Order: sequence, then C-alpha cells, then structure tokens
Amino acid sequence: MLTLVNKLNILTFPTVIGLNHHRHPFCLSDVLKDVHNTANIRTNTILSNSAYNQVEMFAASGPLIVTLGSGMTVGFSAVLLPQLKDDRSTIKISSHQESWIASMAALPMAAGSVLGGLAMDRLGRKTTNLLICVPFVLGWTAVSMATGVTGVYAGRLMTGLSTGLLGPPTAVYIAEVTEQRYRGAALAMISFSVSAGILVVHTMGTFLGWRLVSALCSVVPFAGYVLIWFTPESPVWLREDEERRRRRRTAAVCDHASSGIPSRPPPEVDPQPPLQAVKPTARQCFSRPSFLGPLAVLSAFFFVQQFSGVNAVAFYSVTLLKRVGPDLNEYHCTMALDVIRLAVSVLACGLTKRFGRRPLAVVSAVGTCASLICLAASVRDAGAPVTAGSVAVHAVPAPATTASLAPVLSIVAYMVFVNIGLVPLPWIMSGEMFPGYCRELGSGLSTCFGFIMFYTVIQISPYLLTNIGTSMTFYIFGTVSGVGALFLYLCLPETKNKSMEDAT
Repeated sequence: MLTLVNKLNILTFPTVIGLNHHRHPFCLSDVLKDVHNTANIRTNTILSNSAYNQVEMFAASGPLIVTLGSGMTVGFSAVLLPQLKDDRSTIKISSHQESWIASMAALPMAAGSVLGGLAMDRLGRKTTNLLICVPFVLGWTAVSMATGVTGVYAGRLMTGLSTGLLGPPTAVYIAEVTEQRYRGAALAMISFSVSAGILVVHTMGTFLGWRLVSALCSVVPFAGYVLIWFTPESPVWLREDEERRRRRRTAAVCDHASSGIPSRPPPEVDPQPPLQAVKPTARQCFSRPSFLGPLAVLSAFFFVQQFSGVNAVAFYSVTLLKRVGPDLNEYHCTMALDVIRLAVSVLACGLTKRFGRRPLAVVSAVGTCASLICLAASVRDAGAPVTAGSVAVHAVPAPATTASLAPVLSIVAYMVFVNIGLVPLPWIMSGEMFPGYCRELGSGLSTCFGFIMFYTVIQISPYLLTNIGTSMTFYIFGTVSGVGALFLYLCLPETKNKSMEDAT
C-alpha cells in the first residue's frame, strides 16, 4: 500500500485532471479515483477506501489543529485575569482594564469572519488557512512578551481576529474535501477542537504562569501551518479558479480580435467543459432567494445557539459546584466542566454521522430548554443587592439549609444537550447550506452574525443577572431554546448525506 506521503503526492495531479471533466469532483476521494481511471494506473497501486479516508482526514487535520488555538483564545481569560490580579503580578490592572482584556478577543471576531470569507474566495482555502496562522503566532507571542497592559491588549486583539478569520475557511475547506458520509463527523471535529483547546489552556494555567502558557499556545498554530503546507488545495476552489483563468484567456482573445490585431490562439484550449455562469457579485447574491433563505435560517440558528446561555451558564457553573462542595478548587471545577464538554464533543461527532441535522438540532434545543428551566427552578437569588461582577456569587441553590444536587444535575444535563447540537451544528452547516456561487460570502456573513451574538451575550449577561436575577435570566434563555426548537423543526433543511449541490 502506498504511504501517506505518496498518496498526497498523487493529489498534485487529480485536481488538474479533474478540472477537465464534466463531472465536478467534490471530494478528494473522487479526485483520486479520477486519477486512476484517467492514467490507467496498475491495479496494485489503486488506493483502497481506507486510504481515501486517511487522505481526507489528513487534509482536515491542519485546520483542526489551528482551531485548537481558537479554543485556547476563548479559555485564556480564565488563566490570565486571576494571575494579573495577583499581588505578585508585574502588570497591574484595574477593573476597567480587566473588562477590556476579557472582551478584547471577542471584539474583532465578527469582522475577521467576513474577511476570512472574502480571502478564501480570492486566495483559496489552503492559502487563507496558511496566512491566518501568522497573526495567530504573533498574537500569542505578543502576550507572552508583554511588559504592560498595552501588549496584552495587542496580543488578545490579534488572537481574536485570527479566531474570526479561521471560522469560514475551516468549515468550507473540510466540507469540500470530505465525502458525504464523513462530512458531518469531520465538521463536528471543529467543536471538538475548540473544547480541547479550552481544556488544554485551563490545564496549563492551573500549573504554569500566563507568560509560559501563552508561549506554549503559539506552538499550536505553528504546528497547524506545517500540516496545512503539505495538504492539497480544495478541488472545488481549483475548479472555480481554473474557470476564472479560462474566462480571462477567452476575453483576451476576443479583445485582440475586436481590435484587429492578429493573435495566436492560447496554447491550452479546452473545448469540452462548458463555461459556468460568472460568479455573481455580493449585491446580486442578496437578490437571490437561494442565498437569502440559508442566510436567514443560519443566522437564526446562531441566535438560538448564543441566547441559549452557553457563556452565562458556564460563568455560573463553577459557583454552583463550589456551593455543593465548598472546598473544591475553582480551577479543578473548571477543568471538570471542560472534560465534560470535551467528552460530549466526541459524542457529537458520532451523533452527526448517525443522525440528521434537523432531528439532532431539535432534540438538543428541547433538552437545553428543559435543563435550563430545571436550573432556574432550583436556584434562588439572595435578597441583598448585587453587582455585575459578583452576581453569580449571590445566586444560591433553592434549599437554604442543605445544598441540592438539582443544580449540578441540571448543569451537567445542560452541557450534554447544548453540546450535541446547538453548539456544533451552526458551524457545521455554515459550510454546507450555501450554494457554490455564494458559499464564501454566506459562510462569512453567518459566522459574523454568530460572533456578534457571542459578544452581545457576553456584554448583556451581567446586566440581566443583576437587574432581573439569576433564575429569571435562565428562564429567558430556556424560553429562547424552546422557541428555537420549534423554529428549527419547521425551517432547518436537512443536509446529512447530501452532496454539496443537493444540500443547497
């Protein structure tokens, strides 16, 4: 059997041969088969199905490794802020600066997702993923070498921007290079990588200083860069790029002919495949229902995802666990929740392969609604007035004398249900739902809206918890999840086991 390196070397040929076929090669295994059929390679060199799968998974591994850095960016605040507030810290921060450090990474994510969508259309999926690794490494390096709060701001801004940039090209690339039956599980690995990154950075922060943690985090996008360098470009983008080049050559010949200047025909003339329609502009996309429909449904899906209270419940979970066991270490509680999140992410990879997107989304939303309502019913707010920074500390389990296990069981149930569907599925479907002519724009705009909702929930959750109380806040999040379940049942299209064309 060929080694993996030899299989990747073969990939330099099929993407070119496949361009001259009437049939569009949508995944690397199809492209590999095209090479064998076209070149009549001897039977003993034909790659088996397992070999195809190895190549596809290797192609997806580079962006998934870089996505670990996204999880580290999200979880790094929990490591950085407590150490900066320590009396022995060389960098002193105020409460105002603490708020900015926490939100600085989330601030540029929305803009980054739009830029990532535009870049992968112009430069290609592989090149865009390679370029994103550079500011990722620089951002983590800037944090580790910061001598003041300005350096921390700059590093957090760069890592947040890189996280936003990474979203669209990662989802689209993985969707385009994997077979239909493995696409859902491969895309679900994005959420697994984010969960793994959060767990890794929290684990390192428990034992190491924040400077060393950030320096070690810079190794992750560097390793991802190396892996991506050896993976092929998406055959879908190569097809589109070849057609753009063919149109330019045709236009150049027509210009010469109309000006009366004799010219030789281009050396490479391929009369077989018909030219596809020119890709519409962004303004033209907004006039097409085939673009607006998926954009509206996916944006609503991201709204339900964020307003199911993922960040607010995660913020409150440690306090509830410490209430059940007052002697529990805060970092250990956080790591325990991270392990649960990671385990459920692994479960989600299997569920997306076995079940359809719509039923999984509906079950996840209904379970999230039920667990949030149980959580809201099992806690009460202390009578004393609270502030935004301490609101969760004053929310206690409903029984006044003995701690109840109901809040803990509700939190665990919540984390299971929300992470099997509401968390991974919007990111999965951002690479599946849009037609080829607007996939880059649609993926960028939908993930942009998701990051805006993420930032909005971070900002308004303390005020909700302060002004209306913890219990009522969770009732609101549960209601959003319940209404979202009905919306997803009625409006979410099914994309499982469908080709990229059929899924749109």
